[in-house]
Amino acid sequence: MPDPALLSVDIGSTFTKGALFVPQGDDFALKAQAAVPTTVDDLSRGYDQVEAALKEAAGPDGIGRAWFSSSARGGLKIAAVGLTVDLTVSIARQAACSAGGKVVRAYSYRLTRAEISELEALAPDIILFTGGTDGGHERSNLLNAEALAASRLTSIILYAGNAKIRDEVMDRLRDKDAVAAANVMPEVGEVRIEPAREVIRRVFLERIVDGKGLSRIVRRVGTLPKPTPLAVYDLVRAIPEVLPEWDDLGVIDMGGATTDFYSNTEPGHADASVLVKGLPEPRIKRTVEGDLGLRVSVLALAASESLYLAARCASEGIEPAVFDAYVASVAARPESVPATDLEARCDAVLAGACVRAAALRHAGRQTRLATPQGVFRVQRGRDLGRLRRLVGSGGYLSRCRDAAVLRQACLGPAEDPEDRPLLPASPKLYSDAQYLFPLLGNLVTDHPAEAARTAVRQTVKMEPTRSTS
Repeated sequence: MPDPALLSVDIGSTFTKGALFVPQGDDFALKAQAAVPTTVDDLSRGYDQVEAALKEAAGPDGIGRAWFSSSARGGLKIAAVGLTVDLTVSIARQAACSAGGKVVRAYSYRLTRAEISELEALAPDIILFTGGTDGGHERSNLLNAEALAASRLTSIILYAGNAKIRDEVMDRLRDKDAVAAANVMPEVGEVRIEPAREVIRRVFLERIVDGKGLSRIVRRVGTLPKPTPLAVYDLVRAIPEVLPEWDDLGVIDMGGATTDFYSNTEPGHADASVLVKGLPEPRIKRTVEGDLGLRVSVLALAASESLYLAARCASEGIEPAVFDAYVASVAARPESVPATDLEARCDAVLAGACVRAAALRHAGRQTRLATPQGVFRVQRGRDLGRLRRLVGSGGYLSRCRDAAVLRQACLGPAEDPEDRPLLPASPKLYSDAQYLFPLLGNLVTDHPAEAARTAVRQTVKMEPTRSTS
């Protein structure tokens, strides 16, 4: 008798997607897929619709176990508070992004009254409060604890700073919803984000699951959800572990609300003569850009990438007024899809903007430094030049077979030898052809090898096209 199918569902900001997987040897066979517009008022209704469609497709063999993820609500909103942008705030971003959250604002040094008011208006799910090595700087942390305690904030405050004053900080925050984790930087140059990541994951379950009907799904299927970005992160980690030839992997997941860039590669430069400055980069990294989305965030995308979009429209022969009208129509109806060739061309321009900007923000930079001892090259951030494969995922990039769109990740501004982004050089380009990466990411914890092999098997290589720089 055949094994029951495994159900995986991802509740996104625009669509709720699901698939049935059947074990076959060392990977999975895809039995059926279904998708419906996300029911934002009650997320469980969209889940139920997808599950019902897939139950029918499962037939008499039925469904065995179910997993699900969610990025509806725009993901877990995190505000980072630390001492300096280059140190603790940067580490806070690493912890937040690797746990599936999105940093909506970052603050350094002492919080001002204006910044507290801004935090109150933002109403983040978590304030990740860091700063100081263990036994190091104390004053700013204590003053910031007092400011947060006196605020109207109802956010969970996660303190992961100087451990020597943890008790005093937590005492000042005793009337807030405050928790503590180990210091994200106990010593200068030592990054330890896992304890903070675990607390962020727990908060995701407590805050997100209790809202918008997700708790009803949990009671029915008996499985807790993952944040969608964490599901993809886990898959990006698993693929090279199972298939070493797929090392040096990048994935761009472009959705309606955000564009996420994942890379699994050695972050340093291959040339030993390059001086690497700043915090050590993790091997696996995710960045998320809330203003780079093809539907829900299209107005923010149009504003943040206006110069690039204007240049691309000119090269494609798209009138500015026509393009602006299309952007407005998408903002009004995020669930819409292009109905004409012109609208499809507008979508391609928007998609290229998301890809390019996400790559530029994920990549590090290399500068030339002249000294009396000679000219040196200095790197800050990660070098994406090692990437051998780049996969496009998300609704648009999964359907796309035009390598020119994904190749925008390799085409930054005109190269300035004094200051250049460390973008991918010439990776092989692939499409997550059946949009399975988030769904397979849900299965990684229990079936890592099968999920990784299935993910790679269903990718489609994009053929080279003319440059669209």
